[in-house]
Amino acid sequence: MSRHDRLSTILGIIVDEGSVRIDDIIERLGVSAATARRDLDLLANQQLITRTRGGANANPTSAELPLRYRTSRMAQEKARIARAAAA
Repeated sequence: MSRHDRLSTILGIIVDEGSVRIDDIIERLGVSAATARRDLDLLANQQLITRTRGGANANPTSAELPLRYRTSRMAQEKARIARAAAA
């Protein structure tokens, strides 16, 4: 899984569930604790989430994912729909 995919997945989890714990990221994505922490720190630096001890919460000011993350979600399905619509 690429870093972009991993960040999108983490953001999706946080938006859907309101928060995430580092242990959940490790279990769901199969990454190390250090990788999970770096990913959360990166998202927090971009002000997309609020970092907490041991995890992160949804940023109260953003209700949905930024466009750059939403466009990569379900990319194959979107491409299939586009091809069908164009045909």
